[in-house]
Amino acid sequence: MNIGIVGGGIGGTAAAVALQRAGIDTVVYERAPAFREVGAGMMLWPNATRVLRDLGMLEPVLQCSGSNTHFLVRTSDGTVLMNIALGKFDVPAICMRRSDLLAILLAPLPKETMRLGHQLVDVKQSKDKVRLSFHNGFVAEHDAVIGADGIRSRLRLQLFGQSDPIYRGYAVWRGVARYNGDGIIPGVNSETWGAGSRFGILHVGPGKFTWYATANQSSDHADAPGDCRRELPATFHGWHKPIPQLIAATEPEEIVKHGAYDSAPLRCWSKGRITLMGDAAHPCTPNLGQGGCMALEDAAMLARCLTEQTSPAAAFRRYETLRRHRTRNIQQRSRVIGEIGQWEIDSSLQDVAW
Repeated sequence: MNIGIVGGGIGGTAAAVALQRAGIDTVVYERAPAFREVGAGMMLWPNATRVLRDLGMLEPVLQCSGSNTHFLVRTSDGTVLMNIALGKFDVPAICMRRSDLLAILLAPLPKETMRLGHQLVDVKQSKDKVRLSFHNGFVAEHDAVIGADGIRSRLRLQLFGQSDPIYRGYAVWRGVARYNGDGIIPGVNSETWGAGSRFGILHVGPGKFTWYATANQSSDHADAPGDCRRELPATFHGWHKPIPQLIAATEPEEIVKHGAYDSAPLRCWSKGRITLMGDAAHPCTPNLGQGGCMALEDAAMLARCLTEQTSPAAAFRRYETLRRHRTRNIQQRSRVIGEIGQWEIDSSLQDVAW
């Protein structure tokens, strides 16, 4: 069996690794001229590190990750609201840079299976093949195809028509900075909540931290050059240390900003010999740290189903049945946590006597 994978992010490369370990040939098509992961850092909860362990990749991942034993929820002045011990599992919960994880996933994949600069323009399937056509004129046929091309998936559009992502009312910034002060307890990550804004800090290695920040913004908000350097200090001025220090220590070109999006659940992810995974199938807002974890789970389940079922179409139906409830639950929980975390008091109600 030969599988084409559209999209070379974490989900697509993890699927290629899992499938090749199962004896299934793969080719990964990435539209960008180089493999890269957008975004600074990510959480890998035990459900994800368990997949990496089973793929034989946990050790190199641990070598470039930060410790994670407790999670604090704070107010903007530093008052601790919750101190959550993460418990003991058969595998750890860790934090790491997305680019480091992508590099580890790419390492065992043969170079000839990775096709850069291939932007999908058309897909057609027959009884026993799927034909992919790309913007550069290249055409390929595979026994089956997996779409791992993100929340604005071209493959999803071709299969099921237009389904625009839904903006959830707030922007998300991410960055990576070095910090060696006393404002962070070793092994402790945190998220600080203010009125309509949050700031999270994750340890990703010695003296190195990835951070994320959120603030309510309208969908038509337009950024001007240099806005990050003005918006972030203004939004988080006076917040407890090391929040201002981390913002100041991050190079402006290293700060990534996106809107918080997810989508209404699709009625189905699969059509014959084609299926979707990760954000192409079930995008969620970044409030549980489970987006990348769900993609890793998808990759493992796809490999399992493709080895257990008699045909790709049957495998994809089984995969979707096994994954639908869990991913929908993650989508809903993440959306609710984001709505709560972005709540801000209406100033007109502040003087009301309850």
